[in-house]
Amino acid sequence: MRSVLVALALILTSPAAAADAPPPVRAPIREFPIATVEKLGRAMARQDVAAWVATDALRPQLADPAAAGLRGWIVEDTPTGQRVRFLRDIGRGLEAGYDIDVTPDPKTKVSEPADRTLSAEEKANFAAWTTATAAMKGRPVCRTGYNHIVLKDPERDGWLVWLLAPMPELGAIPIGGHYRFSVTADGKTVTALDALTASCMVMPKPDAKAGNAVAAFVTHVVSPTPLETHVFLQLQSRQALIVGAGDHAWLIVDGQIEDRGPLKDLGKAPRPR
Repeated sequence: MRSVLVALALILTSPAAAADAPPPVRAPIREFPIATVEKLGRAMARQDVAAWVATDALRPQLADPAAAGLRGWIVEDTPTGQRVRFLRDIGRGLEAGYDIDVTPDPKTKVSEPADRTLSAEEKANFAAWTTATAAMKGRPVCRTGYNHIVLKDPERDGWLVWLLAPMPELGAIPIGGHYRFSVTADGKTVTALDALTASCMVMPKPDAKAGNAVAAFVTHVVSPTPLETHVFLQLQSRQALIVGAGDHAWLIVDGQIEDRGPLKDLGKAPRPR
């Protein structure tokens, strides 16, 4: 997330120290079919791009987010792309402040809604984020300034919220430190908290002198198959990713996951027929 609104994001989403005991993390984590993992990862990537593009588009009109009463944003699908709705509270309660429509190009259009009233679903969307952020208190974090993504739960009535460790430098791939929350439809209760990695692993920025890497390889131990965060990071980095999960190697390219067989055979030459 890039722009003057980064400071706002840090204030709202940074899960730094807290006095309360952290909520329990479920083990094993909640798993989804590969097709669902791919769909979630692609949706996460679209939402992430829309949010930072919209943030940049709003920058010229908003020099001081705190003074404008901004409290955060929600992202909604539209027939032409996505709408990033920045929410504010200027003494009348939470309401719509600015709408930024983002097309797949991506092009943006900034407007102020004629009706600033939020629907019940919009309120629940925002509440799911704040509920997940509160539930992060006391959990181990890799860096400050966690980003967030909120999507409808594909299997039940509710929300999925991801709090994602930010990249430490441009071009690096933050493999570790991510969390997923299953939240009720009203956005008020976390029903599952999944730690999606076992470490804060970061894949460093590629060395230009070493040439272009064919693919990056990472190991994954908290589930037997890759997760939506792997798909998201592959699309974000535009780098093919090989995930060693279970006892198999999984290739992720263009947001699609392919089982390449046992890890022990990775790199072996094909057997002659």
